[in-house]
Amino acid sequence: MKDKHRVLKKIINSLNANDYDSARRLIERDLKRFGVDEEYYFYLALITENLETKRDLYSKAIDANPGFLDAYINRGLVNNELQDYEASIKDYDKAIELDSKCALAYNNRGYTKFKQKDYEGALKDYNKAILLNPKLKMAIDNKANLFLNVCLEDDKDFSEKYYLSLGITELREGNFADAIRNLDEVLKYNRNYELVYFYKGIAYHALNREKEAYSSYTKAIEINKKMVDAYYNRGQLLIKTRPKEAADDFVSALALDNKFIDAYYALAAVQKKLGLYRDAIKNLDKIIELEPEAVNAKALKKLILTKYLK
Repeated sequence: MKDKHRVLKKIINSLNANDYDSARRLIERDLKRFGVDEEYYFYLALITENLETKRDLYSKAIDANPGFLDAYINRGLVNNELQDYEASIKDYDKAIELDSKCALAYNNRGYTKFKQKDYEGALKDYNKAILLNPKLKMAIDNKANLFLNVCLEDDKDFSEKYYLSLGITELREGNFADAIRNLDEVLKYNRNYELVYFYKGIAYHALNREKEAYSSYTKAIEINKKMVDAYYNRGQLLIKTRPKEAADDFVSALALDNKFIDAYYALAAVQKKLGLYRDAIKNLDKIIELEPEAVNAKALKKLILTKYLK
């Protein structure tokens, strides 16, 4: 199927360059021969101007593959343009059924609801889209436009949820300083939100600001003593400088989750460092019991047995 992917790449490049004649030739001449009807009809719809024909082609793509998320989203857009709002809503409902985390589907459904003058419904969908993807500019702009046109009160918890979502997004993208700034915004609304301190700990940890990371993980644990990952992460932070405290944290994590393989391994590694070889072996055996193909655990066990417990 490498040839098909090569053809699809060429089609996309042609579409991006607004070269619809080349795209059409590639679709009709090359893509069609692969016999994948859903993709053939989908890309043909993309280059078709007539809205009724466009909708029919997306429908054929969906008939060929009822799980074709992008076809539902695109048909929803066409139905919106045709002012068939009920059909548009149904398309976005189906898209969300297929992928409940599809921010674009929520945004587009919100826009259709706005067209129907269902302003509360539109706001709810825009908020959902923004929380799923806090950098989705069209959802942010659509929400702003909604407030310009209609007097509505926002979800009272939205700002807190928004800054948390944005902070997590920045964290995942490696923008650690921005993540911390956004997480601090959450604390203006809720000073005792353990997840905020946990994610701040991750960000500080990544920035090698160990004192702040330790403080953040500790605060998360103080608020929620059952926060397994906070114990584990704090233990990782302490391995080199305070191994005994690190071991205590791994033990705490395992007391809450006795199948936490990474915690067993980290604890065994610390125990090896502390000279507690037999305790380390017991924890490595637990890993092997849970995951018989655990290569790293087997290798560390072999090292301890051959070098320290001969």
